[in-house]
Amino acid sequence: MKVPENVKTVLESALKTRRIAVATATKSGIPNVAPLGYLFFLNDETLILVDNFFLKTRKNMDENPMVAVSFWQMEEKDGVLKVTDAYQVKGKVMIEESGPLYEKIKAEVKSRRPEHPVKAIVLMKVEEIDTSKPGPDAGKRIV
Repeated sequence: MKVPENVKTVLESALKTRRIAVATATKSGIPNVAPLGYLFFLNDETLILVDNFFLKTRKNMDENPMVAVSFWQMEEKDGVLKVTDAYQVKGKVMIEESGPLYEKIKAEVKSRRPEHPVKAIVLMKVEEIDTSKPGPDAGKRIV
């Protein structure tokens, strides 16, 4: 499924302001949510999440490859923070710990933050996108 340009724009904005989280679950359904610091687009249908410090998140991905990434952008107006746009992207993941793509992403992360480890990259094939912006359409599937 192709990620629409407006969703990409919100995701890139959310990364800059650290308003992004990845949700996983164990095989038995126990949820886990963790902040996400690095995310790249491989193409219009695949995201790359970077495993710097995943613990439960990685264990859950190994057991249950279905993942959700939630992200939002906000603005302040008259002293009040307001969500201007928000989405949740869901899909199945595959983990890579070596290879040319892993090395490329590792080099990119190291150029930004040399102290951050890159234990693995997680390729997420986008299968569904829902809006998360507060209001009557919250939770509705957009693609």
